[in-house]
Amino acid sequence: MVLIKCKKCSDGFHSNYLYNALDYLHDKEKQLHLGGFGVDPYDLDKTYKQMLFVKNYFHKTQENPLIHFIISFGDEVRKYEKAKAYAVLISTVFKCRYQLVWAVHKKKRGDSLFHIHIIINSVSFVDGKLYDSSKENLSKFCDEVERITGTGCRYYFAGYYSTDDV
Repeated sequence: MVLIKCKKCSDGFHSNYLYNALDYLHDKEKQLHLGGFGVDPYDLDKTYKQMLFVKNYFHKTQENPLIHFIISFGDEVRKYEKAKAYAVLISTVFKCRYQLVWAVHKKKRGDSLFHIHIIINSVSFVDGKLYDSSKENLSKFCDEVERITGTGCRYYFAGYYSTDDV
């Protein structure tokens, strides 16, 4: 079973939540692999500036600065290579509309050995529309994750103050 935790912050542009979340993914002690689409994922400051550029271009600096998915794999993902492949494949769901960065982490927690973080710019670089993290869209995302992994999927919304762990 794949479990998706969706975190979002509505403190707006000035909360530093975007920078802090990106910094968490760039932590060399935690991440086994880092990648992204639409940004330079390997340079924290460039990633941040590139995401801010899209927000500023579309005048969307007061809304939710990001969507943070933490995707935990069950016992079916025992190897790093598989977790990395899933990170890339799952991230492609968003790459045609949103800038994003992902990281693969390894941490034993219940049946889960690997999990991935995906930080998505909440503003689309195509048309400036905000990502809609409704139950309907998260259900569709779960369906895509099930198709990619061949494993059942559930999601839940986490509070702002919940940890960045699964």
